[in-house]
Amino acid sequence: CEDEVPTGALAKEVKEARQTDAKFGRWTKKVSREKVIYGTVALRTRTRGHLGEQVFRRPAGVDVTRLTTLRRAAALCGHEQLLDLVEETMEKLRPRNVARIPLAEVQKHTSNNDLWLLIDGKVYDVTAFLDIHPGGGQLIVDASGRDATSVFERTHGEGLRYSLRLLNQFFIGMCPDADKAEPVEPEKASPEFIDTLRSITGALHTFDEAKATGEAQGMLR
Repeated sequence: CEDEVPTGALAKEVKEARQTDAKFGRWTKKVSREKVIYGTVALRTRTRGHLGEQVFRRPAGVDVTRLTTLRRAAALCGHEQLLDLVEETMEKLRPRNVARIPLAEVQKHTSNNDLWLLIDGKVYDVTAFLDIHPGGGQLIVDASGRDATSVFERTHGEGLRYSLRLLNQFFIGMCPDADKAEPVEPEKASPEFIDTLRSITGALHTFDEAKATGEAQGMLR
């Protein structure tokens, strides 16, 4: 029995699907732009070294919002090298061990080649993200050297849930004198945003994966 050949509207739909598969890959249409970017940052982006202040650096290829799962998997598989790496990373992320970065140091990193953001007292090295930021790299550059908490909320809209998850991947330390930083804009961030932000970024140090990824806040589809 020969396969039926699609005709009419069905034939057109099949043709378009094949063209999409050939040009972009079979699963492209099933993955949103935000998810593609999140995957890129979490799994591929290499972290940068820094010759000055000692700061936390996420190991390349490691999603720091999934450390508990990764540790369990490494233990079950008997992968001692990976297990050691994960446990070392978790130890560095414990509140007592995270780097304390003075505001003066944060303000030195405001160029396209070396850019740190200050958001709610935490410091993020987002240099590697500039070229793939959906809103353009200049938006981030303009927010550097100051307190970017409120402008972060205002500029992310519907993409906020993914952006909050991304922050954890870029974390490098705390800024103890962040209260002295000039805000990027005078409007304060909303209490709702601050609560959600702290729930997600705080979970990075307690290894609560549901909160660190936004799942506990109902922020994932």
